[in-house]
This record gives sequence, structure tokens and C-alpha cells, in this order.
Amino acid sequence: MRPYITVAFAGLTSLILHAQTPKIQTCTVFPANNVWNARVDSLPVHPNSAAFVQTIGPSNPAHPDFGHDSVNGIPFNLVPGSEPKVSVSFYYNGDPGPYPIPPNPIIEQGANSTGDRHILLIDKDNCILYELFNAWPQAGGSWSAGSGAIFPLNSNKLRPSGWTSADAAGLPIFPGLVRYDEVASGQINHALRFTAPATRNTFVWPARHFASTHSGTAYPPMGTRFRLRKDFDISSFPPHVQVILRALKTYGMILADNGASWFISGVPDSRWNDDEMHQLTRVIGADFEAVDESSLMADPNSAAVRSGSLTAPSSTAWVNVISKNSGKCLDMAGGPAAKLPGDPAQQWTCWGGTNQEFQFTPVTGGYKITVKSSGMQLDVTGGSTATQNGARIIQYPYWGGSNEIWNLVPTSDRYFNIVAKSSGSCLDVRGASKVNGAAIQQWTCWGSDNQKWTLVPAQ
Repeated sequence: MRPYITVAFAGLTSLILHAQTPKIQTCTVFPANNVWNARVDSLPVHPNSAAFVQTIGPSNPAHPDFGHDSVNGIPFNLVPGSEPKVSVSFYYNGDPGPYPIPPNPIIEQGANSTGDRHILLIDKDNCILYELFNAWPQAGGSWSAGSGAIFPLNSNKLRPSGWTSADAAGLPIFPGLVRYDEVASGQINHALRFTAPATRNTFVWPARHFASTHSGTAYPPMGTRFRLRKDFDISSFPPHVQVILRALKTYGMILADNGASWFISGVPDSRWNDDEMHQLTRVIGADFEAVDESSLMADPNSAAVRSGSLTAPSSTAWVNVISKNSGKCLDMAGGPAAKLPGDPAQQWTCWGGTNQEFQFTPVTGGYKITVKSSGMQLDVTGGSTATQNGARIIQYPYWGGSNEIWNLVPTSDRYFNIVAKSSGSCLDVRGASKVNGAAIQQWTCWGSDNQKWTLVPAQ
């Protein structure tokens, strides 16, 4: 049996090693602990990796979707903080702005393009990224666009779940672009952006949005991270291409839009050697593998990755208890008004209710777990002798029974099992369900993701 650890868990080795944080001029491109800047070379292969690769195309070549020509790639505009801002109307949705669009901005594929017409703007003085999709000038100096988003470059905040951005996945575009200056420096310290022709009608962290009707599990969700296999030999590639390939091994690439297979996004630059970059097409789909990066998530609404140490919460802190399997919160059924002894626990989309906030208070033998909305404690139905699998978890006034005492056991992927002292069984989402309302029960601990939980400070 694994030892119970009930105070703090320091010294667990971090899988995330940060190099120099990417920058554009004096602005860092998101904090060092942002998921875009996190290494994934030590993370496990996703269990659906082979199916994902097969769907995208195992024999299809990687393609540099950027080059020497100014219309080949996604450009960006650097603007001063004093740039006048203009209003933008959206036919999908977008952050209201206004946006610092200069009189003649650089538009993807040129001013007369009928393609995606992305406009990327970086306020270099205030370090704010503005992005627009399908942007068109209007009479009077305003603009219209399909969608748009604003990202402070010093923040890990994600867009609300379900929101798009200027990209289908609801993520920023700029941090995933291959830039010539980074390649010339010999190092890219962030994940790249790529596209696939068919994706699933769901998304995974850190993505916020999907753009598909396909429901099959062979289709990769938006936000899925891939990397170049560790055993892929890059020694015969030109030096600049090797820089990109090393980044693909170390930081990988994030599926951010529907498009051609394995198209890797970058910034057009007259210094690119297109013949050299064409060597990327020697890499084929079968040389990639999908990564399970769920262990990096500290909070489903933040792009910050988990720290290398695992610590129990303060006895005065209120936390959300979030399932690794579903990304949903431990929740008392009935909402904040559920105050009766015996009200059951379930999982539900995290929304900030006090029935989703819990406090871990040390007691003899472990912790009592208090529900903020009711003041009662989590309890295994049936009392201290209830050791059977499937016993429901409820709230009940604390009386000191071992069925109300819990231990936090760290897992190798930096989550917690929450273990009942009375039975030695784990807090478990019934049936490994990912839907709202799934029951919470105790079950023999066996290592499944529906028994792994992360504790996030309540907002």
C-alpha cells in the first residue's frame, strides 16, 4: 500500500523545464509557466495517438506554411502604445476592443486577399496582443471581422470555455508561429501551431473551442498536442530546419485550426530560404505522436502549468477539486442551496458556486473536507463500516467517523488520489464519466484518471 502523506508534498521532480521565455522586442510572449512555453518531451504518449495520426495522415508530409514570399505565412504588426484605436464589428463574436489598427496594416496574404485575412497586432509598449480573423476595412475608419481576441502577454488567463478567438481553437495565433529571428538564434522555446483536415466536435485544454461535427474518437480534438518522436534522426537536415525539428521534439505543436495535414504555421520573411525550409517535407505524419498533456493543467481556466512540487492546501484555503478525467469540478448536487444532510456529490462544469468550494482541515488521521455552501463535510454513505465499491459520497455534519476522514495521496503525474480512511478506497467519478451530473462514489484505487484530482484555489 502507498504511504499516506497528509501535510505537504515537496520534491517531486517536475516534468516541465523552462528555457528562456520567448520575447518579441521587450515583451515576453506569455509568462514562463504558460503552456505554450512548457516542454512536453517527457510527457506520456496519448492513448489515442495512433488513431489521431492515422486520421490526419501518416504518410502525409509536414509542410512549412510560411516562406520568403510576403503572402506565404501569417504576418504580424508591431504598433506603439500611442497607435489610435478603432472600432471593430464582428459577425461571429469577439472582444469589443477597440483595436490599434494602423492605416495600412499587414494582412495575411495581402490587402486584396479573400482567404483568412488574419491581422495580428502587438502593442509593443503595453505588451498586448490583438488578433482578428477575416478583417475588412469599412467606411469611416472602422473595421469588420469574423472574430477577434485580445491577449495581455503578461497573463495566463484563457478565454471563457466555448469561446472562439481569431483561431478555431480559441487560442492565440502569434505564440505558435515559427519566426525567422528565433530560428536564426538557434533555438525556439515554445510550441508551434499546426492544422489538420478533420477534427473532433470537442476541445481539450488549453483550447476553448471546436469547429467540427465529427464525434468519432479517431478525430483529434482542438488543442491536442503533438511532438516529433524522440527517435527521429534530424542530423541530415539543414541547420535552420534542425532548430525547428528540435522545437517539435521538445515543445511540440498544438492543433489550432482545420486545414491541410501537418501544416506548420510561421511568419513570412524575406530571409527564409524556401528550398531549405522545403526539407521539412521529409518529415511525415508517422514521425509524430500525440501527447497527453493533461497533467500540466493546474486550472482549466488558466494556461499556467502545474508547478513541480505538489502541496496540500492551507487549512484556511477554499479550493475547487477538479477531475483529471473530465476537467469538471467536484460539486454538491442542488447548487449552493443544497444544505441538507445526505445531499450527494457529483461532478459539474466549474462555475464558481460555493457548492464547488472545499476546505481541507487537518484532523487526526487525515483531513475533514468541508463544503463551503453548507458547512458540512464529505462523507461515505453507510458510516465507518461502509467499505464496498460504489458507496455514494454525500455531505453530512462532522462527527469524527473514519468515513469522514480523507487522505491525499500524490500520484506520479502530480495529481492527488483522495482516499477514504474507513475503506482505503478512492474518490471516484462513476463510470469514468465526463458528463455533468455523474455521481461521485468510493472505489478501489486502481490508477484511473477518474480517481485523480487537482486542487485549485477558488476564485
